[in-house]
Amino acid sequence: MSLPPLAEFIGQVSNGDARALRGIYVPGLFASVIVQQPEDDPAFVSPDENTVTQFGLASRYGSLGLLAHNVLAGKDFFLLEEGQAFYLIYGDGSFTLFHVTRLMHAQALDAQNPRSIFIDLDNGGFLSAASLFTKVYDQPGKVILQTCIEADGESSWGRLFVIAEPYAGADQDPSLLFEPKSSDHASILNLSLS
Repeated sequence: MSLPPLAEFIGQVSNGDARALRGIYVPGLFASVIVQQPEDDPAFVSPDENTVTQFGLASRYGSLGLLAHNVLAGKDFFLLEEGQAFYLIYGDGSFTLFHVTRLMHAQALDAQNPRSIFIDLDNGGFLSAASLFTKVYDQPGKVILQTCIEADGESSWGRLFVIAEPYAGADQDPSLLFEPKSSDHASILNLSLS
């Protein structure tokens, strides 16, 4: 799948609603539509290709959670590295620039149990599901992309959390982290001002 230019992708996902998160765009890597969870289904994760789900419970902690299955859009989360920049796009065509600050990996001791005990694979130690949730999502202002890690024939063997924060200085010059084709540059800057 070829990646559309940022301005084109913004046009594809915009719906006029400034409050609705509509897309994630990672230059050179991927572009996915964002859908919201139904209010009565906090476990919902979109079954559609190239679609990421906004995690409702994360907002209670002031963070923004984005979920995807590791066999669908979540496979792209493994492409992200520290320092990687990406855009979150809203329904009115505005966007915010973020950059990855940390990757976190956890193994579920009981992959089929949503309340499993987890091993923090980066720092060691055991975490209950509730402790892991709080550690990951109680980070106001940050964006967390979450997907499962497949290992040993188990699709939910573990969890990958990609943690990002707003890119300081991007409001002055978003081209610092994204070099569009010269014909796209004016369109991108105009979109950010609308």
